[in-house]
Amino acid sequence: MNRFVKHLCILTVCVIVASVLTRKMLTIWWPAIVCFFFIISLLMFYLGEKAKKKDMRKFTNFYMGSTVVKMVLYLSIIFAYAMVFKEDGKRFAITFMAYYLIYSIFETYKLVKKNKNTYGRERNNRLRED
Repeated sequence: MNRFVKHLCILTVCVIVASVLTRKMLTIWWPAIVCFFFIISLLMFYLGEKAKKKDMRKFTNFYMGSTVVKMVLYLSIIFAYAMVFKEDGKRFAITFMAYYLIYSIFETYKLVKKNKNTYGRERNNRLRED
């Protein structure tokens, strides 16, 4: 199993355990939100890897574009839910944003770490060739 997927699974289990312990403060939809972020993280990882194999510039464009699209999508989901279910809107928004932060920090950390290692290997290979 890919290291990213393994670490994502571990993170998700930790998020689920923490959510079960604090479920009275969360929206009733927290399991669906966790699944949503798990799937989005997997999808973005695989699409990013595909873009990176083609060209690093395409990866950068993909990452920046996907970040904007995700943010618009996430805000739309929160807004739509809050408009339809006014009584649970605040809890939903707080839960959604908390999970968003957790998964975004994880994705960013893994992305920086992986690309730093990749860049370091490429730089070392170029130095050896010179």
